[in-house]
Amino acid sequence: MTILPYYVHALRQVTRRRGKLPIFLAAVVMHAIGHAFLALAAGAVAVLLAQAWGIRAVQATPLFGRAAPSDQAFLLSGIGMMAVLVKGAAGVYASYVQGQMAGEVGSDLRLRALDALLSVHRGRSPRHGDQGGAPSPRDAFAVSALTERIQELELGLKQGLLGGVRAVAQIVPLAALLAWLSPRMAGLAALVLLAFGALLGRLRSGYQIASAHRGRERAELLEAVDESVRHADLWVSYGAEEKIRSSQRTLGAALTDGMARLEARSTAMSAMNEALAAAALVLSLWALRAGWLGGSPGHGPLLAFAIAFFLMYRPLRELSDARLALARADGALADLQPWLGWATERSPVFAEPPGRAAGGWTLGALELRGLRLSRGYGAALSLRIEPGSIVAILGPTGIGKSTLLRTLLGLEQAASGEVLFDGAALTQSSAGPTARPFAWVPQDAPVLADTLSANVSLGAVDVDVRAALRRLGAGHLVDAMGGSRLGAAGRAVSGGERQWIALARALVTGQPVLLLDEPTSGLDVAAERHVLDAIARLRGRRTVLLVTHRTEPLAVADVVMHLDPYGPTFFTPVTKYSVSAKHEEGTPLCCS
Repeated sequence: MTILPYYVHALRQVTRRRGKLPIFLAAVVMHAIGHAFLALAAGAVAVLLAQAWGIRAVQATPLFGRAAPSDQAFLLSGIGMMAVLVKGAAGVYASYVQGQMAGEVGSDLRLRALDALLSVHRGRSPRHGDQGGAPSPRDAFAVSALTERIQELELGLKQGLLGGVRAVAQIVPLAALLAWLSPRMAGLAALVLLAFGALLGRLRSGYQIASAHRGRERAELLEAVDESVRHADLWVSYGAEEKIRSSQRTLGAALTDGMARLEARSTAMSAMNEALAAAALVLSLWALRAGWLGGSPGHGPLLAFAIAFFLMYRPLRELSDARLALARADGALADLQPWLGWATERSPVFAEPPGRAAGGWTLGALELRGLRLSRGYGAALSLRIEPGSIVAILGPTGIGKSTLLRTLLGLEQAASGEVLFDGAALTQSSAGPTARPFAWVPQDAPVLADTLSANVSLGAVDVDVRAALRRLGAGHLVDAMGGSRLGAAGRAVSGGERQWIALARALVTGQPVLLLDEPTSGLDVAAERHVLDAIARLRGRRTVLLVTHRTEPLAVADVVMHLDPYGPTFFTPVTKYSVSAKHEEGTPLCCS
């Protein structure tokens, strides 16, 4: 889909809800009429001034013939004042509606892009290199798509399509006025504008290509800059601050130079449009002076023609700017199409989930039948995990431990084989609590930029957050964090606190199978003991798959599965974990 059909479709959706397009068009027409009358009044004032200065060749205005100068001045001032008021009021309202419609389209587009990205992330590559694969090289653009590229589409609508409509609306009555004052000069000026406009059109196509290229380059450079900033603590630990600053400086210089060149090119093309209008006027007057256009229309109309033509400069420049904005938006749309699926209907990666309510799963056996992962581990996995069992998963880095969890969750597709729970096949089900019986605690344990309560109750409702955290030995977090916002621009959250929050989040979902990826990696000895107590008490109530590199969590497992390139091996831990006698509240950890 190209940019104009997309905008027509988007505006149809917005105006159907608000009915703003007719009002916008009416305001644009009033603004254009006001601009035309202002040009007419300005031309007439110029003639009147020429008369007052004793230029005898100018004998009358194009409006009032030979009326007295005082009468002409009064009438012209009234017309000018009315034209300014109409133009100003209509212009203000048209700008308001223009910005509002563009904002609504941009907001809808951001939601659509977010939906598309969430859908894509059901089967996306892992974010960390140690989770079975390299990060997607398009992740930078995925973030940029929700910000800068969509902003270009929004500006393309506001300044491009709607701004272009306003510019054309101003040009039409001015063109009619010029044709009335001197049809031959107006015709020649139009021919000059059309001829040189075609040449500028070819330059604009090159600008569109350059704009799209700079947009992609900007997204990639910003990703590199973001990577440097996010890992500042690591660079400090290596004493590499100056090297990072130098790298940032180089990236910033490249980004600044590229965008500055593009901006200069845009300004140059806008200036060329104004120069083109001036050239059209000069050529028209030269042709009149040379006698190519027949007799002169008279000094009064000729002077008014020149003044009115000068008022064409701004709408012509705005029209040029509108076409440049549309060119940038067209490039942005081309980049967004693969993500949003406008070019072709994208088939869903997974089938629709079964009609089961979230948290409606009951405890059952989990089976893997000849399951082959899409990355990392090459051998087929076949095993049955009894309800309420705790299974620890070991293996070298990159073997596919985290990929196995992601495949169970439906975030990655299996190369072959089946996953069954309680006898029902899950292999083709989508991700999510209604489609799969899993609650996940990933390695990085992310938090939302929201309260502690919102973070813990992310996948559940009617949650007693304090009780859930007490069962993990982390009840103090409620008093420490209260209702503060966590994470971005809020209260800093340590690695251990993130682990507690992520574990509590998984426990309160009521899902019968917990997938824990290094659940004790950020905890000290005392905190690890609390967490292992909590996991051990889940035996018989939840099925737990626990990925770990540490030896302490192995003791809570009923069986340990070791993945290596030659196939899985299973063994029972020699040392069994002894649950601490002390347990806060003495309440069960989860639903039966």
